[in-house]
Amino acid sequence: MLIPEDQFMAQHPGPVWITVSVPNFDEGNLRGQHLEITVQSLSETIGSLKEKISGEIQLPANKQKLSGKAGFLKDNMSLAYYNVGAGEVLTLSLRERGVRKR
Repeated sequence: MLIPEDQFMAQHPGPVWITVSVPNFDEGNLRGQHLEITVQSLSETIGSLKEKISGEIQLPANKQKLSGKAGFLKDNMSLAYYNVGAGEVLTLSLRERGVRKR
C-alpha cells in the first residue's frame, strides 16, 4: 500500500538515485543494462525521468513505459506519488503504439 505523496517526500528529501533496468532490444541503445539516474527531488514527474533516460539510451520518452512495484507509471505523476525512492528498480519496456491491421 502506498503512503501519501507529501508524506513520502518528507521522509525522502534531497537528490535520489533511481535504477532503471533496460531491456535488450534492437531499438535505440537498449543492451540490457542498468542505468543509474539522479533526480533532485521525488517531486519530479515520471515524464521528466523518461526524458533523462532518453538522453542515456537514445529512445524517445514517448516510446518508453516504466513500471515498478505500483504497476505502470503515468507520465504526469511524481516519483513520490508512486513511492519510488532510493534503491528502487524501475523496469523499462517499449510502448507499443496501435498496430494497424491489414
